[in-house]
Amino acid sequence: MRIRTIAAGAAALALLAGCGTGNGGTTGTPTTVTQPTSDSNSAPKIKSPLDLKAFEADPCSTVTAAQVQAFGLPGVSGKVNATSPGPACSWLGSSTPAKMTPAVSIFPEGTNLSTILPNKDTTYEKFEQLPDIQGYPSYMALVSDQRSGGNCSVLTGVSDTKAILTSFQSDKGSPKYADPCAAATEFANLAITTIKAGAK
Repeated sequence: MRIRTIAAGAAALALLAGCGTGNGGTTGTPTTVTQPTSDSNSAPKIKSPLDLKAFEADPCSTVTAAQVQAFGLPGVSGKVNATSPGPACSWLGSSTPAKMTPAVSIFPEGTNLSTILPNKDTTYEKFEQLPDIQGYPSYMALVSDQRSGGNCSVLTGVSDTKAILTSFQSDKGSPKYADPCAAATEFANLAITTIKAGAK
């Protein structure tokens, strides 16, 4: 299951990269946690953009070893996913007692909220706005809805031109299997914390 879902995540990035050939279009008014606009095709303005250059060169540095351990994967190191269109890293813990594999992917140039949101209804089976993560707009973004199988992905805009996708895959027996979107959001929060600290 792990190999199949990681491949699906890479395919999703490829689809989105293909959708990102436009100029980005217009931007809408900023959204808030209390006033979600899940039906909007306009990207919210990012008030505090983050610089991803260092993390694009080393995507496994988006989440620290201490954070990975606290997440429930002690001793699991990140592995670069060379098949992804953009810089990506997976923490392969499916063979550990935790039975889960989180991953962080940085979308390639030209693919961001401005190019993704107008195509969300044709690209995703399930797409919903979530509460902001540390002030950054986030969405449940599922090309194929596999939440009942312990899998979920969260899309987060970190600047007007950059976005990251945090995916979470798990098997039965994982402590986070029942709510994979909460796990994906938790891992996204860890990545945002690290990126904020290193991108100032």
